[in-house]
Amino acid sequence: MTITLKLTPEQENRLRAGAAQQDAQTVREILHQAVDSTVEGLLRRSLHPSKDHTLPALLDKVASEFRDAPALSDEAVSRAGIYADHP
Repeated sequence: MTITLKLTPEQENRLRAGAAQQDAQTVREILHQAVDSTVEGLLRRSLHPSKDHTLPALLDKVASEFRDAPALSDEAVSRAGIYADHP
């Protein structure tokens, strides 16, 4: 899983300056703020999943992809048909 931290332009400038000055405390503070806001966003999204990720929506998508697929013949799904190539 990849998680992307979004920084404001101000945070990014402060991060660059802190890194250039080797100011570990400033870098930690900025990253901590970014992690906190990212975690809050992830938790909010998991509490309110989008409609595209619900099981009925997923099943509808799968069904629509196979709607025009030809039906298998009785021979294809019979025991003899399944094992025809295996003596």
